[in-house]
Amino acid sequence: MGAPPLVVPADWESVGSTSNTEYKTKVGARDILIVLPHAGLRDDGRSARENADFQIQYSEAQGRPCAVIVLLGSLMSQDAEARRIYAASMVPAHFFAASLVVTSAISRAIGSFFLGLSRPHVPTKMWPDFTTAIAWAESVRPRPASPQPEAS
Repeated sequence: MGAPPLVVPADWESVGSTSNTEYKTKVGARDILIVLPHAGLRDDGRSARENADFQIQYSEAQGRPCAVIVLLGSLMSQDAEARRIYAASMVPAHFFAASLVVTSAISRAIGSFFLGLSRPHVPTKMWPDFTTAIAWAESVRPRPASPQPEAS
């Protein structure tokens, strides 16, 4: 038995897509990228490269590191090459955190494999829902640098 279908909140807006994933943000939080893979995706090196490239380009367009909130509950599987690509792309220059939303036993297994085998370079945690995943990302968001006083 799979997870119930996702009801997209009214305060999420579309920011793009790839051949297998929709991307959204919360209104007023464009540095938190919500990643919604199509149901049944078997994530492999090709799909991982396509999505990692989108995520990096999105971060670069924002001009600052972003968090990604990924619905793992949509995935059927994820191979080792996909895990390597995502882990290699999750660098502090582009991302400040990653949340993995796990809504089923298979998504918990995929998330555990990713965390245990890939060793992401940014803080990464699993959560049971988007509300807590987004709240955590907001809590670890870097504060803007304070302006430095001018030297006299």
